[in-house]
Amino acid sequence: MINFKTTAISLGAILISVLLFTGIANAQSFKAGDSIRVEKSQTIDSMLMAGGKTIEIAGVVNGDVYCAGQSITISGQINGDVFCAGQTITVSGPISGSVRLAGQSITINSTIGGSASIGAQDLVLSSQAIIGRDLLGGSENVTIAGKIGRDSVIGSSSLIIDGQIGRNLKGQLESITVGPTGEIGGNVDYIGTSNPTVNTGGKITGSVNRTEPEKKQQNDYTAALNIGSFFFTLLPMLIVGLVLIALFPRIFVDSSEQTIKKPGRAVLVGFLSLIVTPIAIVMAFVSIIGIPLAVMTLLIWILVMLSTGPFVGHLIGKLIMRSNYQAGWAMLFGVTILAILLYVPFVGGLVWIGMMILGSGMILIQTKKLMKRKSLKTA
Repeated sequence: MINFKTTAISLGAILISVLLFTGIANAQSFKAGDSIRVEKSQTIDSMLMAGGKTIEIAGVVNGDVYCAGQSITISGQINGDVFCAGQTITVSGPISGSVRLAGQSITINSTIGGSASIGAQDLVLSSQAIIGRDLLGGSENVTIAGKIGRDSVIGSSSLIIDGQIGRNLKGQLESITVGPTGEIGGNVDYIGTSNPTVNTGGKITGSVNRTEPEKKQQNDYTAALNIGSFFFTLLPMLIVGLVLIALFPRIFVDSSEQTIKKPGRAVLVGFLSLIVTPIAIVMAFVSIIGIPLAVMTLLIWILVMLSTGPFVGHLIGKLIMRSNYQAGWAMLFGVTILAILLYVPFVGGLVWIGMMILGSGMILIQTKKLMKRKSLKTA
């Protein structure tokens, strides 16, 4: 038991040190709390990292922006790239670089100098939106009323184009509607079941090539596979979770309580770790001396990713049970709900991303806390 705890703490220490080494410690502006605001009169001459329930950036940031929260609004000028995850994201200020956004509802009302990679349930590019280069989007509903300078690759149930796509459109699209003011400057190549609807005034300059999706025959065998796949996801996560909570109940309780108090902190740490850790592993592999560290860190990171489900599941169960909370039952309920959500179309992908972000943040924060306790005991 002691060896396992010591190993877990040591492994977590490596991850945290990698994370800190590659950016967080050097950041001159780190903000965390329930409500984060950069005033219109404020200028930040460094990268900005922000985590909180509500984030408003109205000032100027001369550097990259990393943020995670429930509601995110960027109305100021960003002279760099933007990496943000949240429930609702609105961008109405100019961004000189590229954006990488993930959320439930995302709206772009301004100019993006580079490219945009966006995953959401609802994505809207208003008539004021301009993306200088390419758009890579995955969303249930996509509305493009602005202008995209080059190509668009989109996966969506419903795509409405009332603006302009400079060159080609590709992707998997169930429905394409080109409105009266819509225009696609190049070819349209997509997988879908219906032809594009082009209203009077709308225009597709190039050719249209539609490929029928492969038909999946539903029978008892495929139904059994779907059910089996669900339980294959649920049972390992549930078994691992119940074993871990039986061995370390205090860790799960502390982690959930801290996350309930400061959810933005866990989301921000997890979000940054998912960006920085793979880069750090690749950099370590490049150098011969760093290969052992890279291999060890990779194995640790896989372990952390496998543990995100139990941590997030316990948090969900604790929130649901409240006054009737019991650790084992909370884990059972939470992990089951999580497994069900992972199989909901469109929502499942967002849930998986959220689980990875929140769960890894919870684990890293708790690991740091355990390390601090151990150092105080040995001091």
